[in-house]
Amino acid sequence: MKQGFDIASLVDELEPVRPLRIGRAILAVGAIVVSAMALIILSRGVRADVMAGEPDPMFLIRGGLLLLLGSGCGWAVLGMASPSVGKPAQAWKMAIAAAALVPLAALVVAMTGRTEVAMANMLYGLDCMASSGIGALAVAVPMVLWLRRGAPTSPERAGWLTGVASGGLGAFAYGLHCPFNDLVYIGLWYSLAVGICAVLGRLVVPKLIRW
Repeated sequence: MKQGFDIASLVDELEPVRPLRIGRAILAVGAIVVSAMALIILSRGVRADVMAGEPDPMFLIRGGLLLLLGSGCGWAVLGMASPSVGKPAQAWKMAIAAAALVPLAALVVAMTGRTEVAMANMLYGLDCMASSGIGALAVAVPMVLWLRRGAPTSPERAGWLTGVASGGLGAFAYGLHCPFNDLVYIGLWYSLAVGICAVLGRLVVPKLIRW
């Protein structure tokens, strides 16, 4: 065993690191969501009922659930950058459970044969998926950068939740324009948008944040 071991030499090259402040990440994500909403309004326009000041109840339910889903999972993602001892936050599970009611209800309605709106407007549905996906990509950027600054202990779960969170918030932004209130349409196309984002998040995000 070598003599003269100097423990101080182990820290010679260390430099102070600015502490993670989750408030900054929340502001960054919020700013991008607001920007996406503004871009949708300027490029596509706002739903007629919202413009008239009489939003349809289904619009409010859809928007509320998407915002709950995106915010709940997004909070979990940002918290993963700074793992701590103790029971982890489980709010994201409740958010996913609440949002899952829509596709489940849509499936029940579809089994009765009421699928005309969803099937007759497939082009609109595909546009919904694409537009939501573009918004989700923008929202995911600050989340991934935040995770890279931290030390997430479960990259796979972080990938899933990043995809769900960004997909939910991207779909929420697009919902200001989407004119459809049909339950099957919402359950099919919005669920596909969020689901695809979740899969892509699982495949891509872990590779970007491993440490």
